[in-house]
Amino acid sequence: MLFFNKKKKQTQQVEQLYQEIINLQKQILEAQKKPVEYHLHFDHVEVNHPKLDELNFKLDELDIEELSGALNLGNNFGVSVQPAKKPQVKNTKNGMTFTFKEE
Repeated sequence: MLFFNKKKKQTQQVEQLYQEIINLQKQILEAQKKPVEYHLHFDHVEVNHPKLDELNFKLDELDIEELSGALNLGNNFGVSVQPAKKPQVKNTKNGMTFTFKEE
């Protein structure tokens, strides 16, 4: 009688393993049908010695009423802008005088 219980238990284990294999095969087939998506995130990108082959500007669409400082078109590496010096305005008998002071 012990032999039959052992054989029955082994048969149940084999059946369980067979069902697990079938479930895994179904999961693999479902996963193969789904498209693969990759999401990448870059925190920092460093470009050393960039080389520019061609640079085109379309200035006909540019409308500037007043320009103070610098006009940056495209990539400007290492450009610094000095603040504009404001003139001192004085009223005189003949009109106004403008003086630009060097600091």
